[in-house]
Amino acid sequence: MYIKDTQKQRWVLILIMTGVGLVMTLVSIFVLYQTAYEEERRRLVEVAQSQARLMEAVARFDMKYSHNYPEGTEAATLSQFIEAHKKFEGFGKSGEFLLARKKENQIVFLLSHKHTDLMVPKSLPMDSSLGIPLQRALNGESGTMVGPDYRNVTVLAAYEPIKILNLGLVAKIDLQEIRAPFYRAGLMALGIGFAVISVGVLLFWRVSDPLIREITTSREQLRSLARRIQDIREEEKERIARAVHDDLGQQLTAIQLELNYLEEEIRSGNDTKQIQGSFDSMSRLIENTVRSVQRISTELRPQILDVFGLGEALRWQIQDYHKRTGHHFDISGIDDTIQVDRDRSITLFRVFQETLTNIFRHAKANEVHIQLTRKNHQVILKVHDNGIGIPMEKIESPQSLGLLGIRERLLAWNGTVNIESQPGKGTTVSVYLPLGDT
Repeated sequence: MYIKDTQKQRWVLILIMTGVGLVMTLVSIFVLYQTAYEEERRRLVEVAQSQARLMEAVARFDMKYSHNYPEGTEAATLSQFIEAHKKFEGFGKSGEFLLARKKENQIVFLLSHKHTDLMVPKSLPMDSSLGIPLQRALNGESGTMVGPDYRNVTVLAAYEPIKILNLGLVAKIDLQEIRAPFYRAGLMALGIGFAVISVGVLLFWRVSDPLIREITTSREQLRSLARRIQDIREEEKERIARAVHDDLGQQLTAIQLELNYLEEEIRSGNDTKQIQGSFDSMSRLIENTVRSVQRISTELRPQILDVFGLGEALRWQIQDYHKRTGHHFDISGIDDTIQVDRDRSITLFRVFQETLTNIFRHAKANEVHIQLTRKNHQVILKVHDNGIGIPMEKIESPQSLGLLGIRERLLAWNGTVNIESQPGKGTTVSVYLPLGDT
């Protein structure tokens, strides 16, 4: 379940990254397009206005000095304007100048100058849906717009009136020509983007795969550890309940019986020796009860750890295990001068208990060597046994809950554990725990 969830999360993350990359690419292209569009619009406005002002200036000059032109001053101005445009290269592949006049509700074209030629389109009605920029120019308006021209092709156009001659001038370019480079750039960017994203996904998958396996393993270990902790708690409760019932319960019951017997002896007026015997029996039962309470309390929390320190607590635990198992313990490597704060002492003591428990249950050893030293501001606990060893796969297995519990205890203090084992040559557990300000 965890693996499926993690794989799903990876794919969601990849899709998010891909989506963000594509959106950023498209937004960048759109911003560049808007910038290019605005730049083209300003250029058309400048061209239309400069051509209109130039033609007005020529017209004023011709009105003053060209009275002898056969067809009149307006014709002289148009002739000069058309002649000048024969040498003008224009702009863009579809860029075009249009010059027209209004005649009997018709738009009459006087000039259409493209990049390659000069031509005169057919007339259009003034109320036609085509040639709207010229309609506005002939009505005395100036500005820019996007719409169909006389060819019914969508263009970006700047229109300007030439009031002195009652003409309209338009500079326009096909919108498709403005968009085409960005379409190509968009397709290219998408292609490159998909290639980069594919490579990125592959690298991300390879790099994240070990992390995912580690996370999945950690989750399984945590679940196993949580179950193990719960089992240990239940086992501890059961053990304490059994100890209280078997030891304390029986002894307190015996004391109660002795008290009842003593009460009957006193009431019946028996001799002092029998009463004294009952008192002695109760005294022994009370002493045994006190010892049972001390033993149970010590198992739960050894007071020697707080009173005499970690070294003595380890020795006490070793003696207890020696009585139960008969193992030989070498404790010459324990440095009793090492001072460790209360919380770290508890951690090391519990780690030591878990290590001895593992040796007792699995190692089949009969000798155990213990070292407790301090080096480079850290305390080092080493436990070596001469048992059968631990296979490497069990050391790393999430099911090795005892070892996992040791690691988790040490992790709270940034401590580490190193386990070295060879089949038939025993196991060495080395614990490294940084010291605090002690």
